[in-house]
Amino acid sequence: MNEAKMKALVSELARVKSEQNVLAALAIYHPEAELVSPSFEATAVGSEEVHKQLGLFFLMFPDYHVALEHYAINGSIMLATATVTLSANIPGKTTPQIELPVFLEFHFKENRISKEVFHLDAGLICRRSGISQAEFKETINTYLIVKSMEESYA
Repeated sequence: MNEAKMKALVSELARVKSEQNVLAALAIYHPEAELVSPSFEATAVGSEEVHKQLGLFFLMFPDYHVALEHYAINGSIMLATATVTLSANIPGKTTPQIELPVFLEFHFKENRISKEVFHLDAGLICRRSGISQAEFKETINTYLIVKSMEESYA
C-alpha cells in the first residue's frame, strides 16, 4: 500500500467520522480492525465491537469533527496529528463546543485500516467542558446501558 492510498483512506475515515457515519467508517476499517482509545480505557476488536465503540463515542460527542493536520508514514504505519471539535453530551448539562489536539496512529492491512490508536485526552475534555471526571464516566456508563438495551431489543 502506498503513501497516497494510506492518506486517502485516513482522510476518508476522518470525513465519515465527522459525519458520525459509523457504517461508512466500518467499510474503511479491516473486518478484524482494532480501535484503541487509551484515555477512555477502551479497546474494540472486530467490526461488531468497533461498531459499538463508535456508536457510543458519537452518543457522547454528537457534533464530533476532526481535521487532519500533519502526518508521517513509516512502512505500513501512519502517525498523524489533528484537531477535533466536539461538545460533550452530558444529560442535564449544557457544555460548550471545544477544540482539542489529537494524536492518531494508523496501521494498514489488505488496503484497509487494521488498527487505529486514538489519543484524545479525556481529562482535557472534562476541564475545557466544565464537567467532572465522575460526570464523564457516569455518562459513558449510562450510554453503555442504553446501547446494551437497544441491542437486546433489536
